[in-house]
Amino acid sequence: MYIKEQKKKYKQNKFNSANWRYNEENDVYTCPNEKRLLFKNHSVRTDKAGFTGEFKVYECEDCSGCPFRSSCTKAKEGKYRKLIVNGKWEQQKEYVRAKLSDEKTGSIYRRRKTDVEQVFGFLKADLRFIRFYVRGKSKVENEMGYALMAVNLRKYTANN
Repeated sequence: MYIKEQKKKYKQNKFNSANWRYNEENDVYTCPNEKRLLFKNHSVRTDKAGFTGEFKVYECEDCSGCPFRSSCTKAKEGKYRKLIVNGKWEQQKEYVRAKLSDEKTGSIYRRRKTDVEQVFGFLKADLRFIRFYVRGKSKVENEMGYALMAVNLRKYTANN
């Protein structure tokens, strides 16, 4: 998301809730039609992996007659736009955004794209290694080891 968030198209999309104004004092978001999304309740969800997330649910005070409704929400007529915010996720995104904006960590991230991504691209495209054919952690580790050994042997023969 970091790279996507840097693009002009993402920053200027007024229907993207990340670009909406937030009043921290009143705990209110403001949509592109200048309607307020008020805090409604807290929600707790548990995903398939058993991870529990805490969310804040905001709901628009009145979406009826909104000219942007079709672009802003998929909610049925009579229902209002909801915004669900995960505070911990937003804090983590802000932390990563700050780290990647730093010159030192940004250069490491840029270098990673050329160092690491090519290896996985080669594995998938040239060696057609798109899935594991075994089960169990130790067997998967062995299979991945063989695949990476093939990549290293290719590098070795290319240099000699």
